[in-house]
Amino acid sequence: MKRLTLNQDSKIKVKDIYGKMHDCKDVPNEFYGCIRKLYDYENTGYNPDFIDTIPYILQDMAELLENPTTEHIKACKSKIDYILNAKENAVSE
Repeated sequence: MKRLTLNQDSKIKVKDIYGKMHDCKDVPNEFYGCIRKLYDYENTGYNPDFIDTIPYILQDMAELLENPTTEHIKACKSKIDYILNAKENAVSE
């Protein structure tokens, strides 16, 4: 995943569609909140498609834990491992 934001000298910079970096002071105030959210999102290390699946994974885990058996707990642990490994794989790309 290519980053659209960069933290340089404790200042967030934004990449435009041409690949040029701009200081946030050059961006209208109405968009600063969006840029902060984008910066925070990019720092998670997850790609957008994976983030969309996390609520479904958590719902599956909640259903499994309503009846906590050894198998259900192992399944929940594997789902947690899946989420953590996806982050490591995204960071390494």
